[in-house]
Amino acid sequence: MIGMNSSFGRSGAHDWWMQRISALVLMLYLIFITYSLCTTTELNYQSWSAIFAPLWMQLFTFAAVVAISVHAWAGLWIVSTDYLKPAAIRNLFQLIVLLACLGFIAWTAMIFWG
Repeated sequence: MIGMNSSFGRSGAHDWWMQRISALVLMLYLIFITYSLCTTTELNYQSWSAIFAPLWMQLFTFAAVVAISVHAWAGLWIVSTDYLKPAAIRNLFQLIVLLACLGFIAWTAMIFWG
């Protein structure tokens, strides 16, 4: 099982930095997507596909999905250690969150490169 030392990094400060860096990546991605959608004259399948066609955009989107997974893991790990006192429930919750985050990352990779 995951256990008490299941933080994403080596320390609380490392996790804090991981959350801040992931938030920055997500902010940049949100700004770019908002700009792209606002400057697209016609929003249909072709224009949506054109936005995500370049490899750099696929990598940027993949980085955003990794960032949201890291951000979610760090935040939910903190919540679980603060509020889920029984170790079995906390470990199960953390395992479910970890598997969901890894699943979202794998799913994104399959969508772009599968």
